[in-house]
Amino acid sequence: MIKAIPFAKKTYGYFQKLEYQRRFAGDCYGCFQGVFDTFEQAIQSAPKTKPIGYDNDELAQEYKEMAELGDWEHSKRTIACYDYPVLFWLNSIFTDHPVNTIFDFGGNVGIHFYTYKKYVIFEKVKWIVCELPEIVKAGEELAKKRQEKDLLFTTSFTNASHTDILIASGSVQYIDNFSKEIEQLPKKPTHILINRLPIYSGKQFVTLQNGGKVFYPQYVFNKTEFIESFNDVGYKLIDIWEDKVDRCFIPFYPKNSVSCYHGIYFKLTS
Repeated sequence: MIKAIPFAKKTYGYFQKLEYQRRFAGDCYGCFQGVFDTFEQAIQSAPKTKPIGYDNDELAQEYKEMAELGDWEHSKRTIACYDYPVLFWLNSIFTDHPVNTIFDFGGNVGIHFYTYKKYVIFEKVKWIVCELPEIVKAGEELAKKRQEKDLLFTTSFTNASHTDILIASGSVQYIDNFSKEIEQLPKKPTHILINRLPIYSGKQFVTLQNGGKVFYPQYVFNKTEFIESFNDVGYKLIDIWEDKVDRCFIPFYPKNSVSCYHGIYFKLTS
């Protein structure tokens, strides 16, 4: 084939990249592009077709409209395979320890609360969702409409202090140094359940994700370094599981692509 000729192969690869960049700039939800050292580099590489970041007016308006209709689709969804380990450990923790508060970092408008309460009894438990301001507004409106008195919202991570369980599902990769944020809390959560986490055996890096209406920079972590960062702030690894639903395939970077995400349960030892 002509594209096997060295010069033609190089030219063919160049046009392949151009075509992918064109697709990525448009409706390529869940796609990834590039390998970078920092969030700033990833943001600079982003196409100008969409805004950057999750705290977006258009997204928030969409959530508000769903809240007004009382029909937030995620609250009706069945659990995914990656939810089962979280539910298992939540039930185990509830059985063995008193639980008063759950801090849900990046919990959107309360999707985990609405889903998990079908399978775990959260009697007298305050569920606190930490989100960006526009998302918090939509979540509070939905909770008020559904008369959920035990579902609260905050924009401050410091409210994770003195909580019993911290849940972070599909959110840790979008911030810098999560374990350091935990370390700086006046009183660290006893249990940490991290889900939908991109970790692998290679070097940590940042990539750019197409989130539909926006672009997000996100980390892909080195597995050993990530676990050790929590060991260093007083946590021990209790369990780790595979998430076969999520993956990070980065065209033209096969060594950096992640075939499946993971979930991790850490417990405070000091």
